[in-house]
Amino acid sequence: MLLNDCGVTSQAKAGGVVAPRARLFGLGRVVKVAIAAGILVGLAACGAPRPPGTYLLDDLDNDKVLPDADWNTLRSQLPPVPTAADTLPVAPLSVDRARNFTFGVDPRSIQIAPGKIVRYALYSRSDRGAENVSYESIRCGTREWRSIATLRQGAGWERPYDEDWHALQRDSVQQTLYAGVFCSGGGPAGGKPADLVVRLRSWEKYADALFTDTMK
Repeated sequence: MLLNDCGVTSQAKAGGVVAPRARLFGLGRVVKVAIAAGILVGLAACGAPRPPGTYLLDDLDNDKVLPDADWNTLRSQLPPVPTAADTLPVAPLSVDRARNFTFGVDPRSIQIAPGKIVRYALYSRSDRGAENVSYESIRCGTREWRSIATLRQGAGWERPYDEDWHALQRDSVQQTLYAGVFCSGGGPAGGKPADLVVRLRSWEKYADALFTDTMK
């Protein structure tokens, strides 16, 4: 029946049986039609042709600067406010900074977000007893950090005045967290928060790499 529909004439039939040449001719048309249909489907699936470029690298570059979530999204996801007892110690490479402040990161707060971003709650205490707590993002792809929320005593987390991204300072605790804990190779140093907690517990093991990174 299929061969008849493909254009076999009545003269090619003999006693109700399709002649061999007519059968081959009909089968050839079926194959050609099937191939043409497959090509059309493939072109439709591919969509419009992309311009020349290194597509994989383009995608990686775009992922570096995906926008961070805004305040309205993040304020419902803020971690518990940490105390000094909740944190694991970390220190900047600068001796002067380390002498004036002690720092710690709450391991419960560490999260990995789209755009090669790691979020964490940072606790600091000055040598005079002043305490400060902030919830921050580090963007591994661009070596930047920003404040998401700050703690106001008696009021809890609040939106910071400055939410912009800033380049990492070489003598800051954020630089230590970027180079020795959270980031590696332009992205997060682990696939899940627990991987980063392991690195945070042993951040001093990366001191040589940190020193090399800060000299670039």
